[in-house]
Amino acid sequence: MSADRTVLLKWDHRTAILVDADTEQAEVLAYPGLALVYRGAELAYEIWVPVGDRDVTFAEDEVLIAALRTAWRWSQAEI
Repeated sequence: MSADRTVLLKWDHRTAILVDADTEQAEVLAYPGLALVYRGAELAYEIWVPVGDRDVTFAEDEVLIAALRTAWRWSQAEI
């Protein structure tokens, strides 16, 4: 791991407000996910990957695996 590059993983919940255009009624949706927080000497950003509480699909697993692999490679200064 590069001393100036770290990636923090944290469980997080995001919310979205959906408003029906016809009735103007709002609904708040909350869903769990994993935040990958990149911290470097000059760079800091966050990627959020949804992790549902239902049966996870193969494609969703692949997205999470790719995000974790990219985070590891970034922390090793490979990318």
